[in-house]
Amino acid sequence: VMTANPTCVAMSDSAMDALGTMVENHFRHLPVVDDSGAVVGLLDIAKCLNDAISKLEKAQDKSSSAAEDAVKQMASLQGAGGAQAEMLTQLLGGLVSQAFGGKTSPTLRSLLAGKPATAVSPDTNLRDAGMAMAEARKAALVVDEGELVGIFGFKDMMTRAIAKELPLELTAVSSVMTPNPESVSPDTSVLEALQIMHDNKFLTLPVCEEDGTVVGLVGVMDLVYGSGGADGWRSIFDSAMDLADDGSDSASLVSARSATRSVKSARSSGKGSSSKKDERPVSKLRPKKPMIAAVDDSVLSVTQMLANKRGDAALVTGLNGGLAGIITDTDVTRRVVAKHLDPSATGVSEVMTANPT
Repeated sequence: VMTANPTCVAMSDSAMDALGTMVENHFRHLPVVDDSGAVVGLLDIAKCLNDAISKLEKAQDKSSSAAEDAVKQMASLQGAGGAQAEMLTQLLGGLVSQAFGGKTSPTLRSLLAGKPATAVSPDTNLRDAGMAMAEARKAALVVDEGELVGIFGFKDMMTRAIAKELPLELTAVSSVMTPNPESVSPDTSVLEALQIMHDNKFLTLPVCEEDGTVVGLVGVMDLVYGSGGADGWRSIFDSAMDLADDGSDSASLVSARSATRSVKSARSSGKGSSSKKDERPVSKLRPKKPMIAAVDDSVLSVTQMLANKRGDAALVTGLNGGLAGIITDTDVTRRVVAKHLDPSATGVSEVMTANPT
């Protein structure tokens, strides 16, 4: 069930190229390897975005006059907005104008137009909920008599059901869902939604009308991709990485390695030196320490390891220690639950994304 042939990057590859790859391909995770192919880290687009906003917030705190100028500038661009929108427009200033091509930040209603919500009832069993989630590639919104009463995501399926070996056909989604989740109006701007998700460390955000009618669900990737994509958000990541690292940043997982190159760059750079290489390496993004699984592990053992460590993805290594594949919480639902496979009898190598290039 793992993802086969995952794209990967090296610590010294261009950070902007890595971010562009993730946004353009809708990758939430991107493995990081060293020059020998050994796994050294994992990029998470949600963490990258949160880190970028946090860095810009800290920088803005040190420049109150710049903040006042940004508020005035963004007031005309964004129009009337809530306190959260004002905070973020103050923070990002002209960067947001650039990200949206000088236009007003789109609303969640426009992002969700024509995209039906993945809604299930409280008594839906986990197998059926998982199949609906797999088809839509979205978390399930639990709706009772037209009202949103819960949310059940891919990580919930992996950690609360599969890792605990619950009988999927006999377990109602209401018993393991997150009840009464926060929701926002469809007229919320992408900017406001980003601020809410950043402040609360949400990965998904239900969207409901004022009367409670469920409109849909947005995730981090929906917000990034639906409002400019890689090119639109390049200015935000650019500015965040150009800021001097604070003390906490010094604890990055691995320092940049000058000789490191990903398999991809090693194959494509045969025409001499990479003199035009972006000076800001992947290491500037501070990849997370990877959670490692072996190719001969079972899906059940991997999900239990991730549940214990509160992770959502494992990098799978081969006998030589090199990257063999990646398996995520989404893969578990799509490739195990929806396919009616037994997690304890299925090897992770059968379902992972294998043989990175």
